Amino acid sequence: MDISIIVSGAGVIVALAAMAFLIFKRVSPILIGPLAALFVCLTSGISLFKGVTETYMSGVTGFFLSYFFIFLLGSIFGNIYQDSGAAAKIGFMISKKFGARNCMLACMISAAILSYGGINSFVIIFAVYPIALKLFEEADLPTYLLPGIVCGGMWTFAMTGPFTPQIPNIVSMEYLGTPSYAGLLPGLSGAAVMAVSIVIFMNYSAKKARLRGEHFQWPENVKRVEEESDAPGGLVSILPIAAVLIIFNVTSLDIIVCLLIGILLALVLFWKHLPRAGELLNMFNSAALSSVTVIINTAVIVGFGSVVNQTPFYHYATDVLMASDANPYIVAAVGANIFAGLLGSASGGIALMYETLGDTFMEYGAQGYNLEYIHRLCADGSGGLDSLPWNGSIVSVFAICNTTHKLSYKYNFVTCLVVPIAATFLVALPLCMIFG
Repeated sequence: MDISIIVSGAGVIVALAAMAFLIFKRVSPILIGPLAALFVCLTSGISLFKGVTETYMSGVTGFFLSYFFIFLLGSIFGNIYQDSGAAAKIGFMISKKFGARNCMLACMISAAILSYGGINSFVIIFAVYPIALKLFEEADLPTYLLPGIVCGGMWTFAMTGPFTPQIPNIVSMEYLGTPSYAGLLPGLSGAAVMAVSIVIFMNYSAKKARLRGEHFQWPENVKRVEEESDAPGGLVSILPIAAVLIIFNVTSLDIIVCLLIGILLALVLFWKHLPRAGELLNMFNSAALSSVTVIINTAVIVGFGSVVNQTPFYHYATDVLMASDANPYIVAAVGANIFAGLLGSASGGIALMYETLGDTFMEYGAQGYNLEYIHRLCADGSGGLDSLPWNGSIVSVFAICNTTHKLSYKYNFVTCLVVPIAATFLVALPLCMIFG
């Protein structure tokens, strides 16, 4: 192996380790991304100026251009649900149905419904957190368990499964030309295993917490949310989400159009429950700002991946992969996990993976392998190693939920990493290999 490949590989590994450490220390990804890219350029013989101003920025702007409107509209849709009381209505409706006894199931379903509506996860946590707190209070459970179940609802099967209008599914559709329900049998089977496993594990964790004598304490800086009598009705609250999901899956309309329809329908149905004049403008401004924050935090890491894409180490690794006799379905599942883990992002990881291996996957399709199964394994795989400690979204969720990695990460590790990986490799992958 050439010494340049070894030095380049060491540079990539050191850069990734530094990114992980700095994100864990809450340094902004906007600072980390270009610095890590500079270091990789330095160790890989890439022009520092061109590497950052051209290669890095083309990756950043490419991701931004491709997915800006999805993030923006998903954020607006979520804010309409939050400010109208419709999100709370759905949460309270589910909590009444399942009760404190089934607190974990109720929290997971609440988050999953909003995720299946195409709403950005950053918005979902703001909408679901106050309702989940109320459920945890009724069940008398410590709040450090809360992120594990809510994130399990929005970052696993609802983000990567069949029919979902979330980024991992959308990107796979765009690159492979497959439908939203691609790989239906392995996808639904894996999703079912994820959902059941998450609830079982979190119920077990709740039982252990009770045995330790731990109880609920309402966070001092969080205002209590009560069910509002003038909020939209339960059925009305579900309609815009159902509309987005149905239109996205039964028509050929782009997800951007589907979200626009959902927003317009929500505005019409929830109009009398929304703030007026200046406050309504503030709602839209807040949605716009939060969407830009989320997409930029992802895009700057994708830009780093674009620089890695040009290194001698990367070319060597991909050549070895393409020359191997590994089963394409295994390549899809493993590759998606690796890219998601490298970037600490499901959406960024899967986008970079298709940029790198997209042509290879199409060649697999030409050889007779099922592209729908590759689609599903890539989507499912992106929802595994993305949830390592340096995932910026996890850092944000813990901050919103008034908890820390020390208290809560081990539960997220199981629900958002171990469970999805197990479901992918023990359920979805074997089914793809049997029927594909």
